[in-house]
Amino acid sequence: MRLRDQVAVVTGGGGGIGEGICLCMAREGAHVVVSDVNKDLVEQVAAKVRETGRKSLAMQTDVRIASQCELLVDTTLREMGHLNILVCSAGVGGYTHHGRSTAPISIESISEADWNETIDVNLKGVFLCNRAVIPHFKKQKKGKIVNVSSVAGRRGNELLPHYSASKAGVIVLTQAIAVHMAPYHVNANTLCPGIIWTPMWAGGVEVMSRSHPLFKGMDPKKIFDTLIQAVIPFKRAQTPEDMGNAVVFLASEEAREITGQALNVDGGMVFS
Repeated sequence: MRLRDQVAVVTGGGGGIGEGICLCMAREGAHVVVSDVNKDLVEQVAAKVRETGRKSLAMQTDVRIASQCELLVDTTLREMGHLNILVCSAGVGGYTHHGRSTAPISIESISEADWNETIDVNLKGVFLCNRAVIPHFKKQKKGKIVNVSSVAGRRGNELLPHYSASKAGVIVLTQAIAVHMAPYHVNANTLCPGIIWTPMWAGGVEVMSRSHPLFKGMDPKKIFDTLIQAVIPFKRAQTPEDMGNAVVFLASEEAREITGQALNVDGGMVFS
C-alpha cells in the first residue's frame, strides 16, 4: 500500500497503458481520477478502480484544450479533497488522422495536419496538464509527476518521425519541469514504455500489414510477435501492468530522490 489514500489523476486512463497504471495505483492504495477523451472508457475503468475498494472519478478530458485540463485539476480538488500525483498517459500513435488509418510514413509524406495532431496530443497535452497542476503542487510543496513518453523518444523511428519527436519533447519538457519544481519538493519523471499489445499498437501493426513492404499481408499479431523477437533482448512484450508498477514506484516515497529521469521499461530494447 505504497500510495495509501493518495489521489492520482491519470490522463489517457481509458485503456491500454493508462488503464494498467490506474489499476496498479489503486491496488497500492491510491484513489484515482480516470481521465480520457472517451467517456465510455473512463466510466469502465473507474468502475474497475472502485472494485478494488478505492474511490474513483471519471472525467472526459481532451488534453489539447487548456480549459479542460484546468477543469480536470479543479474538479479533482473539489470532489476528492486533494491531489498528490499527476500521470500524463494520453497519447496517439501518429498513424491515424481523424480516425483514418494512414500507412507507415516517412518525413516527406507527413502532412501538416498529421504533425499537428500528434504534437498537440502527445506533447502539448502533457504541457497543458502539467501547467494546470503546478500551481497546486507549489502551494502544497509536494507532489509527483510522471509523464509517459516512449522508447521512440529515445531513438527516432523512421516510420513515425512526428511521434518520435513528440515523445522526445516529453522527456526534455519533464526535465525542465523537474528543475523548476525541485524547490517545492515535487518530483517529475518520465516513463518510456517499450512494446505493448495495446489498441494503439494493434492499430499500428494492422496498418503495417496493409502497406509496409516487409510485412504486407502478414497477420498483425504475427508482425507484433516478430518485432518482439527482433528488437527486445528479453524476447517478450511488456504489459500495461509493467508500466503501472513502474509508475507506482516513481510516485512513491521510495523514489523521493529521483527526479528529471526517464525510465525505460522495455526489456532491454534501448540503452540510454
